[in-house]
Amino acid sequence: MSQNEENEHPTVTIRYVGNDYLIKIVKNYFRSDPYRNEFGFFLKHLMNDPILVNKSTRLRTDTSLFYFQGVYKNYSPYGFLADRTEIRLAEQELVIDDSLSLKDTLIVYQLLGFNNGKAGLESVKAEYSKFNRRYGKHFITESGSITQGAEIVGAAEDYFIRGVAASPLTVAWAKLDESESAFIITLRLKTK
Repeated sequence: MSQNEENEHPTVTIRYVGNDYLIKIVKNYFRSDPYRNEFGFFLKHLMNDPILVNKSTRLRTDTSLFYFQGVYKNYSPYGFLADRTEIRLAEQELVIDDSLSLKDTLIVYQLLGFNNGKAGLESVKAEYSKFNRRYGKHFITESGSITQGAEIVGAAEDYFIRGVAASPLTVAWAKLDESESAFIITLRLKTK
């Protein structure tokens, strides 16, 4: 596409670029790709991943939503060597309209890389900065700080694709306690 064509149709170009980069992010970080096949295949692939240990599953019931969690053995797709990498997949209720009591369900897919000590905190901050430099220019972004009292204990960046109301991707770093910090990638999925 020529420079003139990009300037004539920026909305369409940006939207497709964002989608392409969302798919690249998933391929670079997640072992199970929800965009590759039908949701059932993705779920089976994730839950049967041979390098997942300490798996925990809560099936959907009348009173609770689906939740899956596991810890990867020897998997660290970051620029730092994570002390522990977890994966989580959970249904989350979303209120669409309070006055009409309209609700919907999203799937939240998270990858969490944990690191310990002061060097661990610096490594998750550096990964967060690197991620935002690499991918932020391809999305509409909105950032915020995570605070505990007056202290900043983290930051989050929401990534938006033009024409999509909710952020399909959030990246964050967080100081969880005095010794542990985490780099977190959160995908929001809607199944049809």
